[in-house]
Amino acid sequence: MKTVFINLSLRPGAKHRHLPVGLAYVMTAAKRAGFEFDYIDIDLDELADEDLRVLLQQGGYDVVAFGCIVTGYKYIKKTAELIKEISPRTTIIAGNSVATSIPHILLTHTLVDIAVLGEGDVTIVELLHRIERGEGYHDVQGIAFKVEDKVVFSAPRPVEPDLDRFGFPDWNIFNLEKYSAYLRINHNVTSGKSVIGYPLNSGRGCPHACTFCYHVFRGKKYRRYSEAAIIEEVRRLHQTFGASFISFWDELTFPNTQAVRELLHGLKGLDFIVNWDAPCRAGLLKRGDVDLVREMKALGCDNIAFSLENASPEILAAMNKKISVEQFIEQAETLARGGVTPLTSVIFGYPQETPETIQMTIDVCERCNIFPSVGFLLPLPGTPIYEWAKTHGHIPDEVKYLESIGDRQDFHINLTTMSDETLKGTVEEGLIKLAAKQGLNLDSVFKTTTYQAPKAKQPEPES
Repeated sequence: MKTVFINLSLRPGAKHRHLPVGLAYVMTAAKRAGFEFDYIDIDLDELADEDLRVLLQQGGYDVVAFGCIVTGYKYIKKTAELIKEISPRTTIIAGNSVATSIPHILLTHTLVDIAVLGEGDVTIVELLHRIERGEGYHDVQGIAFKVEDKVVFSAPRPVEPDLDRFGFPDWNIFNLEKYSAYLRINHNVTSGKSVIGYPLNSGRGCPHACTFCYHVFRGKKYRRYSEAAIIEEVRRLHQTFGASFISFWDELTFPNTQAVRELLHGLKGLDFIVNWDAPCRAGLLKRGDVDLVREMKALGCDNIAFSLENASPEILAAMNKKISVEQFIEQAETLARGGVTPLTSVIFGYPQETPETIQMTIDVCERCNIFPSVGFLLPLPGTPIYEWAKTHGHIPDEVKYLESIGDRQDFHINLTTMSDETLKGTVEEGLIKLAAKQGLNLDSVFKTTTYQAPKAKQPEPES
């Protein structure tokens, strides 16, 4: 059986490329199970459709597997059509949120044969075994498929409670020499010193349920690798791949300060220094945690990303964020005092958004001396705000909507009472003024690509 995994390109022409972490886990599972396969990287190799056509024709594949987030639906559809044009009998497997959040649409409106729902590490191995043996796969847990014109679901697959059993990706699957330029990142976002950085998943899922956020583990138990496994992976990435920077590639790395202390305890035991960054939620760190932040800094913490999303209490409630602006400010100031760079993201465009709430959000970023990663609200299938948008007539045709959306930095839909011009113009004007106040020279206030540090701001005295 000839099998190929494909890494799609969601941002053709982008300046940077990332190792495909989710696909890496699935490919690693297949490799450990003894399967041989090819790999086509449309993104890294910047392959045009004709390039892909040639590779597929040369390969003569029985199985093609790929996956991506739901905003890549149009690329999944186009690629599946190309595969079936070349070989109608090829079995196409798709995973990640494009499969988990819209299985009916995916299987009805594209030529994908099997949708892998949720965690794919075990599912992909079982599917490949069944297909290789010529056996039916309809009883494999955690999939959806079509029988005639009907979408059928197998029994749900429970998530694996012990992530240590999965281990971590085998990065040797990829052409790391080609990736080398992209693996060099800016250590210490304020210095620009280049180092080798690798991603590391310390957990899966998130215990919170923001109304705009979708991931394949939504509604599932949040799970973490053991601290021993995480530290051993840090050691492996450093010794085997030369990593001196680790980006914790999670929805949520630190559910509480105990998780922070456990990581620091493990890092202390290493005989080398590795720098790192991680995401968390506002409210994790209080003013009394400055010493903890200083310890984080001493043990390599470069920056911590946590999302304000919006400074309007009404919009935060609509988002179900369960944080306050005051908590966000407290954490940003605590990190700054401890010497760790705070980073954040914001979302503009909830139905309650007004020019005043936009300015409130920008004002908080100015107070905390952070230029945010900016996005316009992009309702995703499987979230409450998506259902709201459908109910209120903003998404009359789901398929057309899915074929049109892309990066959240781009404007796709307007759920507010403002005109498109007012919404976009107010946000852009506010961000331009914020960048000027912070002494930043940005090509775009929406797609900043490379971090620039705002001019220094003296932290307020500790109380």
